[in-house]
Amino acid sequence: MPTRKRSNFERNQRNQQKTQEKKKEIDEIKEKEEDLMSRFHELCPERSDKYEEIRKYFEKILKRRRRVEKPERAEGDEDDDEEDAEEEEEMEEEEDEDEDENTVAGLPPEEYKIEEIDKLREERMDLYEDKEKILQFINDLEVQRKRLENKEKAIKSDLEETEEEI
Repeated sequence: MPTRKRSNFERNQRNQQKTQEKKKEIDEIKEKEEDLMSRFHELCPERSDKYEEIRKYFEKILKRRRRVEKPERAEGDEDDDEEDAEEEEEMEEEEDEDEDENTVAGLPPEEYKIEEIDKLREERMDLYEDKEKILQFINDLEVQRKRLENKEKAIKSDLEETEEEI
């Protein structure tokens, strides 16, 4: 039993270290985001007549589409209604994205440096995706930690019961 307990303790320690490392990575990403924002302001100063529209376009986080092959469903599956609702929701999001795209697309690209802003926007979205992955990783570690704590409690409980029986 003590060996197992030690390994759970060690695993918990490693998870805490990983969490700290990932939090540092998030801080680095935040710094990079601040740098991107200052570079954005160099391209589009706050005094610009179209600043608000361009800023909204720049800051908008788009979900990048990943083509995932969905398994074909058998006839009569009940999930069809849910799938239709999801598709409808996606279409509404696309319409919102189109409005932002059209606002910026109508501006003279040279005057408002849209191409450079697009590049910054791509960098920003990459950072956002990286941050989301890290947050998910941290969440997974936290779930694992709680699971280990519950195992430890169960082991202690079993040990106490066994000691009482002896």
